[in-house]
Amino acid sequence: MKLAVNYSPQAGELLQSGQIEFDLFKTPNWKDMVAEAQKYLPVYVHFDLNTANGKLNDVNWQEVDEFLSMTGTSMINLHVVAPLDLDPCNQAQVERVLDGIVKDVTSVCNRYGPERVITENVPYTKNGKEYLQPVSLPAFFQRLSVETGCGMLLDLAHAAITARSLKTDPEAFFSEFPVKRLKEIHITGLGMHDGEIHDHMKMQDRDWTLFESAIDRIRFGEWRSPEIIAFEYGGTGAPFIWRSESDVLLEQVPRLRYLVHNGNGKNSPG
Repeated sequence: MKLAVNYSPQAGELLQSGQIEFDLFKTPNWKDMVAEAQKYLPVYVHFDLNTANGKLNDVNWQEVDEFLSMTGTSMINLHVVAPLDLDPCNQAQVERVLDGIVKDVTSVCNRYGPERVITENVPYTKNGKEYLQPVSLPAFFQRLSVETGCGMLLDLAHAAITARSLKTDPEAFFSEFPVKRLKEIHITGLGMHDGEIHDHMKMQDRDWTLFESAIDRIRFGEWRSPEIIAFEYGGTGAPFIWRSESDVLLEQVPRLRYLVHNGNGKNSPG
């Protein structure tokens, strides 16, 4: 497993000064950011590709291929989302949307091979985003993995938010996803901001507990060992300017690195 960290100037400076170590920078498909991050470390690209919104038909796949070539990125990730007008109580509409997502994922699998395609769970919150509920459940990802052969990108923070909305235990909820086809994990802390729960925050005790449980399940062979575990704290621009603190990276990256490379939840430092 390799530890990746979101690219940020703060992470670059700490890395360059030798204060933190990790394996890869994670960047969006932005050429300028890729070029900047590659000055420090190898980079892999996390694409802004979404299902069920009709936009996959407009994707510039030649540009995707260029990013794959320039960075050596091995996986093509798809965010499993739904149309804004989806009514989760309308079963016929839900089935049409889910069938459409399967077709979307199949089309990308046909282009790149199912072993290179991973689908990511998005968070379901009860704050006007009820339309995401049908596509955030583990059962649908099980269907995707069976019918398309794709892998799983399990975002633990997203799944924890969904579990909270569903009033269920997050640790048990995580394992309902197709963890035997796990290729990548995303991890961040959760916290309140402007009255709503957000991810991409610093890790708190509850977040460490959930991540350490996931690491234990990987070590014990209950989950497939993913190629990449990405810490999605930090970034650039307005959404991240207040959550790219050097002190957080300096404190939390070493603990994550230990867990990813050496440890398990029972003997984690800190």
